[in-house]
Amino acid sequence: MPRTLLTFALALAPLACGDPEPEPFLGDDEFVRDPALDVELVSAHGDDISHADGDNCMRCHQENGPGPGRFSVAGTLYDADGAPSPDGLVELRTAPDGAGDLVLAVEVDAHGNFYSTEPLAFPDTALFPTVYSSDGARKNHMPFPTRSGACNVCHAGGFGVQLPEA
Repeated sequence: MPRTLLTFALALAPLACGDPEPEPFLGDDEFVRDPALDVELVSAHGDDISHADGDNCMRCHQENGPGPGRFSVAGTLYDADGAPSPDGLVELRTAPDGAGDLVLAVEVDAHGNFYSTEPLAFPDTALFPTVYSSDGARKNHMPFPTRSGACNVCHAGGFGVQLPEA
């Protein structure tokens, strides 16, 4: 029994010593976001301001994160050889393979990244992504819909959003 009391006392020691509570972590509901970060951002052909190709952009660019803008869709477009593919186009539509109504078109920047703060009906509405090369000659699409615009969450590593060979 004394050992149990000692273990309990040691567990409470940090609380009794006045140690500050840990800071809220990124993505935590307690994370305090600077309202100045809530700006409109949309990638564009030739833009050179994005970073972290292939990472989950929405890890930071969300309501509980420190990145400017709250992205509704974001990711990286790759060429067939696995290199980022600049200046392409991403479309979100109501049907697969470029069919159906166009809901949002986002240009891919010079780093192969695409992002937008344009409001989307995710997760309530599912959409079909289609990606196009810079010249529009090559395209790829998801044959099934998605309810998330965080493209690099699933399309990571060797499974990136990729264009077919020319």
